[in-house]
Formats: sequence, C-alpha cells, structure tokens
Amino acid sequence: MQIWKNSFFVFLSLAIRAITNFLIGVGVFRFYGIEAFGQFSIAFNVANMCLIIADFGFDVLLTTEIANNRERAGEIARKYFSIKLILATAASIVMLSVLAFLPLSSTSKSLILVLVAYIVFTTLSNFFFAFFRGFEKFEYETRISFVTNLVLLVSLALFGVLKLNLIFLMIVFVAVRLIGILLSIPVSSRLAGGKIFKSDLSELAPLIKKVFVFGLSFLFGNLFFQLDTLLIGVWLGDVSAGIYRSAFYIMVMMLMIPDIAISSSLPKLSRAFIDNKTKWEYFSRIIYKFLFILALPVCMITYFYPQLILTIIYGKIESYDAVAILRIFSIVLLIRFVVEPFGLMLTTSNRQVIRMFIVASATILSFVLNYLFILKYGLLAVAYISLVVNVFVGAAYIMFNAKYFLKWLFEYRNIGIISYASFLSVLLYITVSSYLVLVLSIVSFPIFIYFIGFAKMERNEIISSLPLIDKSRIAR
Repeated sequence: MQIWKNSFFVFLSLAIRAITNFLIGVGVFRFYGIEAFGQFSIAFNVANMCLIIADFGFDVLLTTEIANNRERAGEIARKYFSIKLILATAASIVMLSVLAFLPLSSTSKSLILVLVAYIVFTTLSNFFFAFFRGFEKFEYETRISFVTNLVLLVSLALFGVLKLNLIFLMIVFVAVRLIGILLSIPVSSRLAGGKIFKSDLSELAPLIKKVFVFGLSFLFGNLFFQLDTLLIGVWLGDVSAGIYRSAFYIMVMMLMIPDIAISSSLPKLSRAFIDNKTKWEYFSRIIYKFLFILALPVCMITYFYPQLILTIIYGKIESYDAVAILRIFSIVLLIRFVVEPFGLMLTTSNRQVIRMFIVASATILSFVLNYLFILKYGLLAVAYISLVVNVFVGAAYIMFNAKYFLKWLFEYRNIGIISYASFLSVLLYITVSSYLVLVLSIVSFPIFIYFIGFAKMERNEIISSLPLIDKSRIAR
C-alpha cells in the first residue's frame, strides 16, 4: 500500500510544481511576448544549471541514505547539510561568473542576478524534500509545494495583468522558496528527533568522496538535457530561445510522468536491491512496463499533432520551427520514457559511476555537436542534436542492462501493444486532419492496454491498490 501512497503524493508534488512552472512559462509568453519569454527561459536555464551544482546529487543520495539508516537520519542530514552549504556558495559564484563572461542581453543578465538568491533557497528546500522522501513522508513535500506554488500562480496573474516588470516575478520566486524553507524546518526536526538545520563537519572527507560520484552523475545528467537553451541564448539570441523553449516546455511537462515513477520508487527500489534482488528485478520490470505503455500514446499524439498542441497552449505561433521541434521532441519523449527505468536500475544497484560516465560523455557530445552545427543550421539542428544525444544515453543505459531489456521488450503482451500502436500510427498518418480519429484512438488505446497489456494479476493489483512487490505473487 505504501508504494501507491508514495506515488500519489509524488504525483501531487511534481504535478503542482510542473503545472505551475508550465503555466508561468505560458503566462510569460502570452503576457510579455516571445522575446521576454526567451529572456525568462535563458535566466531560469542558467539558474537551473547552477542549481545542479548546488544540489549535486543530494536529492538521490540523501534519500537513499536515510531510507537505509532512518535511526541515524538526524546525524546523516547534519553531515550532508554542511556540504550543501559549501556547494550552494560555489553555485552562487558560478552564477555571478556567468553574468561577467557570457554575452547575454542586459535583461537576461538582470533576471539572472535576482535568481542568485533563488539558487540558495531552492537548494535548501530540495534538501528538506529529500529528507522527507527518505522517510517516505511524501505528503509533507506535497503540502509545502502547494502553498508556495499557489503564491507563484497568483503573483503571475497579478503581474501579467498589471504588466509589471518581469524582475518582480523573479523576486517572488525567491520569496516563495524562503517560505518553503520556513515551513520545512519544524517538520524535519520532528522526524529526525532533533535539529538538522546546522553544520557538522566531522568525517567530511569520506562524505565528499561518496557525494562525488552521485554529484557528477546528477550534474552531467541535467547538463546534457539543458545545455542547448543556454547555447541558443548565447549564439542565436532571445527570440530563438523563446521559440525553442515553447516546444521544450511541453516536453518537460510530459516528462513529469517518468519523474513521478522514478521519484516515488527510488527508496523502495534501493532497499529491495539490498534485501531481495528478486523484488528489485520484479519492481524494475513493472516500472519499465508502465512507462513503456504510456510512452506510445504520448509519442503518437505529440508527433502527429504538434501544431494543435502549440496552438491550444500558446495561441497562434508564427513559427514553423516550433512545430518541427516539438515533432522531434516526440521521439525524445519515447526514448526518455523507455530508458529512465534502466538509469534508475544503475543507480539503485550501486552502479552510479557507470551512469556518471554515460551522462558526462553525453554532455561533451551535446556541446561539441551544437558548437559545430548551431550557427550553420539553426534551431532545428539543436533539436536533432538533442535527439542524437538522448539516443546515445538511452543506448548506453540499455547496454548495461541488456539482459533485462531484451527479456522485457519481447514479452508477448508488449508485442501486442506495439502492434496496436503501429496500427493507430498508420491510421493517424492517413487521417491526420480528422480529430474524430484522434479522439477514438485516445479512447481505444487505454482499453486495449487494460485487457491486452496487463495480465490478470497485474490488473488486480492496480484495481485493489495492493503493493506491487509481493513474495507470494512472485513465487507463483
């Protein structure tokens, strides 16, 4: 029952944040225009990349450490908090360096300057959220996210109507992160049986060594996915960044689905690998199957109806590039959905160093390809490069879990789902202008999945909300 409860609260937390960020992006686009949207996107792209330095894998590592040693939660948290403060300071310095050295517009630089404080407060908020997840108390993160993001949405609506400068919205981002910290402190102290919001520099060297692998993996894992927006801002300008991010925002919104599956199952999967590897393999297969099945309709709809999606969200967009980019991103979505479980398997089976080298190589590949082709071929080249890099990462994840991938992919139920998805794809291609066919496809696919995609036992588990990992069922 706990895994379903975790999934529900992770869903709410991520959904609240993702929907808020998405609505804010759409609101900035509609209220302020595509150039301001580009400046807003560049500023947050820089902030998020510096936030990677400040977090440096703590969300994953702290969650897994506390999940395995809850009786020492306060001690663990205090030790990691010390490193967190050091990294937050380093991230702030890096962000200020960006202002000095990158040739960005003056507006983008002003927005970035305000977000330096946002980096510090956000990384501390993430620290507390990781602490809650280690105890599988996801509901605390949900409540705090709801309060802070509601304030953000109200502020956006007010500022957009009044046409206030975007810098005021950035100040609100900083303020709500501070509110989140103040709400988290008493809850975390109660769970730990004492204060964790203080420094403990004992045993610092071995901790840094442990953090290093997780941190580099987290750093490069996010860089290879986000680097392109910053490069567009530097080499192609604010308007191009706005066009690209209009499609990118939609992709990120859809990637909330695998994020939920991965985040909610991380503590359980980490313990399962230590306690019972049969459970670990079984649960990994279930995660893969869910994401594989969900990936197909998401990819099909995004590929065949990119213009409809963009128009519904942003209004009329006078850019062929945005439509073409979103169509390319539909393939990226398929890849990310399918391969994320294999990345999680590397993390939870103590093979994080492999994942680190994969995403580090992907980041270098992304930079080199963009450097070679972005000025010559423009935005579409950036989207295709993103596709190539994600194929590289996905192939590497699968290679190190090859025996599981081949066995799970060619289950006869999966073959049936692929066949039906292929039939619907042909039908949508032929009748792409018919929304009736689209509606019928959307309605029929879940029904087909329910009866053909899942065994009776799996359907019963979903309906009754029983735990996904059960020894008696595995034995049968």
